[in-house]
Amino acid sequence: MRPPASSLALHAFAASLLVLSSTGPAHAQTPPDVAIEIARLRRRLADTGAQQHQCLAGATQPVWTAALATDIKALQDRANQAATEGTTAEARRWKELAKKAELLQAQVAERGRNGADLFQSQQTGLDCLDRHAGEREALRASLEIAVADPVAYAGSLRLAHEDGRTTWRADLAALLEKSRALSLRWKQDRSDSAAEAATLRADLAALRRRHTVTLESAAARTLADPSLRAAEALIAAATAWERERLAGTRISGARNDAERRAAAWERDEAGRLARDSWATAERLLAGGASSPAPRPGTASPGAAGTP
Repeated sequence: MRPPASSLALHAFAASLLVLSSTGPAHAQTPPDVAIEIARLRRRLADTGAQQHQCLAGATQPVWTAALATDIKALQDRANQAATEGTTAEARRWKELAKKAELLQAQVAERGRNGADLFQSQQTGLDCLDRHAGEREALRASLEIAVADPVAYAGSLRLAHEDGRTTWRADLAALLEKSRALSLRWKQDRSDSAAEAATLRADLAALRRRHTVTLESAAARTLADPSLRAAEALIAAATAWERERLAGTRISGARNDAERRAAAWERDEAGRLARDSWATAERLLAGGASSPAPRPGTASPGAAGTP
């Protein structure tokens, strides 16, 4: 289910605030090449924010048009009623108002859209926002690292330029294989799932940090999407399993029926979230394309960091 346009507007507005306020001053020791990259990232974020606002305007304008048409129709009905029920002077004024309402209604109808066109316009606008969402998140992640840790960003920049996509594909393949191994093991034994999920989360964060420059590319994000989302879904499933276990423990120690019902509800909700996340992970892992095997000597995501 898509988020409402108001939520997407908030995200777009937040992106603009990020650009305007930056993310804080760059360190005094920022290498010159990274300083240039920080300026580039801020420009790209500003461009993306402007594009998102255009998408939002395209998605919401038909809604305003439809609302205006409804208001004018209500005004016209009220004017017609007053023209027949009021005094002569009031009737004359309401008739004039009704004529103006008819003119506005005709103008709105000329520029307006029917229900199917309205829905299509909203979907087009929201799709437009979706297309820029991934780029915005990638640019924001890069900017945060470039400002907070210029040395790490310089390493990611060097890795992307010198090694192309070879190490990126190898690290991505290693993450995918680790996710598959965990998924297979958790079908039999989930006793250590919380600790193993924490390790997977660290691997995922390290991969994103190491390859933050590569992830600025739409093509790289498309390639990585199934593997990254599968790892995220496994982490979410393990987190929900832990919540389910803790809630089950609270049920046995509940002091009254109210506490017992609350713990039972949380246990059931955590179980539902775990099943949904597990199903998502399984689907992504089953459909994910196999990436080339890592080269000998290539660092895995677990060892990722500044190259």
